[in-house]
Amino acid sequence: MYKPMISPRLVVTPRLTALTLTAGIVTGLILCTIFLLTQGLGLSDLASQFVGYTFGDPEGLDQTLTRSIPFILMGLSVAICLRVKFWNIGVQGQVWAGAMAATAVSLYDIGPAPIRIEVMFFAAMLGGGLWCGVCAAGRLYFRANEVVTTLLMNYIGNFIAQQLLYGAWRNPTDSYPVSQTFAPGETLALLGFGHVHTGIFISLAAAAFCFWLCTYSRMGVMSRAVAANPTAARAVGIPVGRVVLLMATLGGALAGLAGFAIVCGEEHKLTQFVGDPDFIFKSIVIAYLARANPIGVIFAAIAVAGLDTAGDSLKAFYQLPGATVLAIEATVLFCVSSFEFLLRYRLSWIKT
Repeated sequence: MYKPMISPRLVVTPRLTALTLTAGIVTGLILCTIFLLTQGLGLSDLASQFVGYTFGDPEGLDQTLTRSIPFILMGLSVAICLRVKFWNIGVQGQVWAGAMAATAVSLYDIGPAPIRIEVMFFAAMLGGGLWCGVCAAGRLYFRANEVVTTLLMNYIGNFIAQQLLYGAWRNPTDSYPVSQTFAPGETLALLGFGHVHTGIFISLAAAAFCFWLCTYSRMGVMSRAVAANPTAARAVGIPVGRVVLLMATLGGALAGLAGFAIVCGEEHKLTQFVGDPDFIFKSIVIAYLARANPIGVIFAAIAVAGLDTAGDSLKAFYQLPGATVLAIEATVLFCVSSFEFLLRYRLSWIKT
């Protein structure tokens, strides 16, 4: 007679990791395809929307690439924090902080006009970094759970933004609660392909920097040690608290840059829709699918942006609810996390 036995894997190879991730994604997509087929869509419709329109049509590709710019930065924010086991659930608040900091520079004419956009860039990084850094400091000095603090900071950022948009920063000539439009020198230049702007170079450069930081720098080595065993890292002289604080602050700064990319590259003003609540979930999905790898974040962000583009088309032409895209992302994430079990444990049969 045989009975199953589950034992942890001592060695996890890159090949097994890739196979497990691929199997999880494919399983999730198959389940989502079955669900969409039950909603009256055909296979040809799905292929035309999720592949043809999203990546093959100039208009769809424009929307996908434009959306992927802040998605890459938000995914990097969560991924960098995960490198030190800091659970950043506050991307929305950090995006708001970066967007508000950049807007303040524009509205109050801070810095010389020729370099105003650069000042807005660094102000957004500072705003997002401080927004997340406060939560990291709370964990280090007061043992406050960062899941709770970063989540609550989302609401604080949103409430402050709404207060400003309905109050001091509201444009009196506009019927909607928005700020005044930025001056031409305070926006990111378009690249000549739809709404795609120079922010795409910022997001790609940020991913390259994060890859170097995590792979080749001293900080990357220390962050891996802190994530693996903080007690042992502290015993060999690694400043665990400082590493966590710096990495979490960098993660917040990246989310702040996403806010900068939205207000300076897409909206050209502060609006109510800069800090979308869906950003929290999407950033987690991107970082998880990428396995917290900065280069993987680029491809995961483009894929999630493509799902959003296809979802808008499905809503417009097939009257599917807006939550369909979130359901697809959640299904894929669930399948990937379920297959994670096979990555960490081995199932074998023993004779009794």
